[in-house]
Amino acid sequence: LSLLDDLESTIGRFPNLKRLTPLGPNQYRWDMRTMGVRIAKIAYDLSYAAQYEIDRKIGVIRWKPLRGHGNAQIGGEIRLARSAEQTEMHFRVDGVLNDVPVPLLYRPLAGPFIVNKMSTLIERYLAATADALAAAPSGGGAKR
Repeated sequence: LSLLDDLESTIGRFPNLKRLTPLGPNQYRWDMRTMGVRIAKIAYDLSYAAQYEIDRKIGVIRWKPLRGHGNAQIGGEIRLARSAEQTEMHFRVDGVLNDVPVPLLYRPLAGPFIVNKMSTLIERYLAATADALAAAPSGGGAKR
């Protein structure tokens, strides 16, 4: 349950996170490092804010977008479940990115590119979180 005990560290493991700004109790604004393809001169500075809810009893962290912050609305959840001697982590995320500057020529490729880039970051996040869970004092491995 170490993921639930230290929300800021749990969030802070996300790759390419430039700055995490507390806005209030369990509210954070994310500012990501620029994503894009330099050769195509496409760059995107993703930022958004979310309200987090932690339910220790069932092992869930949920987040909902806070409007009026950044250029995206992103929500989701991390659900932890014991499985034999491991912890399973179920991750779900959905969202909308606004104002993605893409030249007309690249627009058909923009959606798949963004989805692929975010999927890669999420996979890296899950791996880092699994490693943190495995190293937690309460023991147990993590299954992705």
